[in-house]
Amino acid sequence: MAYGRVALVGAGPGHPGLLTERARALVEQADVVVYDRLVSPRLLMYAKPEAALLYAGKAPGCHALAQRDIEAMLVDLARDHALVVRLKGGDPLVFGRGAEEAAALRAAGVPFELVPGVTSAVAVPAFAGIPVTLRGVSRSFAVATGHAGDGLQAHLDAIAGAETLVLLMGVAELPRIAEELAARGVSPDTPAAMVEWGSRAKQRSVRATLATLAAEAKRRGIGSPAVIVIGHVAADASLGAWFESLPRFGERHLLFASSAREALAHAARLEAEGAEVMACTWDRARAVRVAELEAAVSMAAHGRSVGFAFCTALGVEAWRCAVQRAGFDLRRLGNVKLAAVDGYVAHAVRERGLVPDARSLGEMARLPVEVWFVEAQSGGRDADVEAACAASGADVRSLHLLEPRPAPAVPARWRPCLRAWRDVVAEWLADGPAELWALGDPALVRPLAVEVGLGGDALRRADAFGLAADEAVCGA
Repeated sequence: MAYGRVALVGAGPGHPGLLTERARALVEQADVVVYDRLVSPRLLMYAKPEAALLYAGKAPGCHALAQRDIEAMLVDLARDHALVVRLKGGDPLVFGRGAEEAAALRAAGVPFELVPGVTSAVAVPAFAGIPVTLRGVSRSFAVATGHAGDGLQAHLDAIAGAETLVLLMGVAELPRIAEELAARGVSPDTPAAMVEWGSRAKQRSVRATLATLAAEAKRRGIGSPAVIVIGHVAADASLGAWFESLPRFGERHLLFASSAREALAHAARLEAEGAEVMACTWDRARAVRVAELEAAVSMAAHGRSVGFAFCTALGVEAWRCAVQRAGFDLRRLGNVKLAAVDGYVAHAVRERGLVPDARSLGEMARLPVEVWFVEAQSGGRDADVEAACAASGADVRSLHLLEPRPAPAVPARWRPCLRAWRDVVAEWLADGPAELWALGDPALVRPLAVEVGLGGDALRRADAFGLAADEAVCGA
């Protein structure tokens, strides 16, 4: 039997900037993404809209799927899909059971690739301002699991003398670990720290001593998932709380936009200042129809005077792709007029090396074209735009770009693990409240907010962040 390929990919601790180039490329190409609880939902924004997203997450004391079931899932999925990405928090080979999954794939004859990730053992302390090595303080560090079922006693015997000890999955066992380390000669006054949800907007940390860390963390409500650092580096303050000092640290923003490309560009700006961002977009919620658009482009290529009135950046993107698929030289389309209903859409046109011919309803009404194709959008201003285009004396036709997206095909056994994008967004929202922003006219994306269980009236224009590409311009 021929199999597709499975990539066992490390996602890092959660911050999108810590996803490696190889990891991102594989997620973008994947037909299926199988992800864990510790994988930030934000990283799934890189997946193709048509990709199947399957949740195989585990929480302490609550396994969504047994490990052997996950391995069987990967083999099953590889039968029907060219590329399956198993996305795992941190590094898949650092207490991530990636080696077990690779062994199962190899035994089944499934080709696989291992992609290391930025391990939380190093990245999470760094985001809390704790270096795991420090000249004159610690020349080495040891990484261990604090899980009770992983031979804890033998671990402690081996690592008690480490200058810096980094524990993963050790929150529940920390009181016992502290006692056992003290019994092995580690001073109870040794500095120690715990960092919860490192690199995420909900990152919190506490510094204390080996003897007091568990109680202090409990008092502050800091718990799993967390990285524990034991050693004198935990008392170092030279790096400061650099991540938590970023101007937007702790902020959470949910963007509603027409396209993922548009949303990701805006997300990058917010994330550079420390915010955490998620997005809902039309091209992820719906499939993009191409037949009508390609017919319209063909009409223009054969000499007809044609106008395209775009309501969204997605419409501009789909039009440019249709031109490329048809193999037309843009210089042959001098008889084409482009209209943009607001600043976001005008910016999308300019990004593609073009200039909008009309930026207002009045300008649309004055453009001499034979046929106007108006992008239709539920809840949008297409009725106003159609009226303006009709005033030019042209034939006006609606361009319906979106249609329901079919559910991805996965074996029946694994369908309970399948997640629609609204489920992914709901998971992200469960972590805490978020500001809701519309990129462009809120009316155009309001139905998306309703689909994910939010009131569409709560949407605000992202211009307030200075994120608008241009001023809104569609007036009379």
